[in-house]
Amino acid sequence: MLTKLTELLDDPSAHVDVKRILIMDGGGNGVETLRSFKDSDEYYITILDDNQTKERKFKHIRDEIRYKYGNATLVDCKIELLDSKEPGYIYECRAVIVKWDNGRKSVLITDIPHDLLDASEITKRYFDRWPMQEKQFRDAKSGVNIHRITGYGKKIENYDKMSEKHGELCKRITQLKAELEKPLSEIEAIEEQLTDIYRQERTFREKSKIVEGQRVLSEVDSVELKNYETKINKHLRQQRKIEKEHKDALKRLKKYLKEEKRIRGKDKVYRIDTELDQIMTCFKMSFINLCSLFLTRCMNHEKFELQTLFESIFQLNGEAFITTVLG
Repeated sequence: MLTKLTELLDDPSAHVDVKRILIMDGGGNGVETLRSFKDSDEYYITILDDNQTKERKFKHIRDEIRYKYGNATLVDCKIELLDSKEPGYIYECRAVIVKWDNGRKSVLITDIPHDLLDASEITKRYFDRWPMQEKQFRDAKSGVNIHRITGYGKKIENYDKMSEKHGELCKRITQLKAELEKPLSEIEAIEEQLTDIYRQERTFREKSKIVEGQRVLSEVDSVELKNYETKINKHLRQQRKIEKEHKDALKRLKKYLKEEKRIRGKDKVYRIDTELDQIMTCFKMSFINLCSLFLTRCMNHEKFELQTLFESIFQLNGEAFITTVLG
């Protein structure tokens, strides 16, 4: 990208348009918000909630690639989202499915063309928003090293309490799965059938075009698409019926699975020497106060960053002389 930009800037006859990229958190993933970027001079990148990432919504799915800047696998594709405030309106945009190696999954959406930024660049720009935008206070404290706990990360110990909790959760999950063996097998069979139907339905979704929020498709293909939608709805009704009959047990199982996933791998903790950290924090804050006094008394209330103060004054070479003040 930098090469392309350099070539354009070197060419005096080239006309260059520069667009900003707005990085928004999950609060900005509403279709109404995304539609406002249609004729905008800005691009956007945001993240979807879990309830917005059903398999059926994705299409034009590309091959998986490795994330250049982290431990994840990326899938570039398109997604169809429905506008809750305008029934029947379909919003289509680019999506990047991020499958982290630790088992988690994120789905990013954007209107940036693929030839401008690939999936790795989209992912990096979104997740860079945390250190670039929301850790400035931590960076401000780094001048005197009060942004970290003294000694943290040096001593690792087993977290027996969490290990016991994880083991207990696994037992409950195993027990519940045994009790729900029949309904779970029925639901699994339905989901397998749905996976195949989704794949067939996707071919017709990919054939269609979304124009002003409406699907444009030939009459024959529209009939086929509706047939698949009918089959899907039939299977979903069967699945909901089974889930309703075992509502409480399935709800508990879902809760336990979510909690097990959250605490998985958290059986190790770092010991913190609280007393040492408190002592060191007192020294650091005393040093900050001395720096403030120095700027007030010797620098005529000048304002310096701590880093600048170190580099400009404290690290200067020289010799110290003790002088006697004559009365």
